[in-house]
Amino acid sequence: MTSEDEILGQLYKSFIENNEEGVHRAIDKWFERGYEEKQLLFKLIEAQEEVARRFEENECFLATLINSTTILQKSNKLITEKMANKGFASKNKATVVIGTVKNDTHDLGKNIAACRLQIAGFKVVDLGRDLPTSEIVDATINNKADILAVSSMTSITMDNLKEIVDLVKEKGYRENVKIIVSGAPVTKEYADRIGADAYVRTASEAVETAENFISQKC
Repeated sequence: MTSEDEILGQLYKSFIENNEEGVHRAIDKWFERGYEEKQLLFKLIEAQEEVARRFEENECFLATLINSTTILQKSNKLITEKMANKGFASKNKATVVIGTVKNDTHDLGKNIAACRLQIAGFKVVDLGRDLPTSEIVDATINNKADILAVSSMTSITMDNLKEIVDLVKEKGYRENVKIIVSGAPVTKEYADRIGADAYVRTASEAVETAENFISQKC
């Protein structure tokens, strides 16, 4: 019988190599053996972080990072489906609305963060990219979001983040939601200046910050 460590090793190796079929075979084996899903999810995150590190260190191409994000999304969906088939209903910690501001089509970081938040147990409402301020704020209120995570990857679109914070206040929902901002030109100082609750640089920081917000609320 294939051991847990062997399957996790196969999963990790396949993920690093952008081998989607290999990753899904490992997931199938894992559930066939009846192992708990938590270790599997942790290993997926570990593998994705390694791909991200390699990209930052110029050890792999952008296409590899993009493909790894797609594999992570599909794998998380597969795991969720398998858990549902076994009768395990996931209990969400809180609702996170996430999206990219108007005139910004960069969504790689947003996609990674959305998937990582979902794996961490949050209900994630991914609005997509290039979104009008009013659409983001309305979705936050309509979904009764606990956390709003928005990003801007260019200095030209960055002021949309301030508009979002201001409109959330105007609509009377500011006390109900924590706002996380991110993006290449964004800084902690800018986040403080516009009245956001936090600035994050990576998907890992987004998950950690969201976890902290929820623990403070409990």
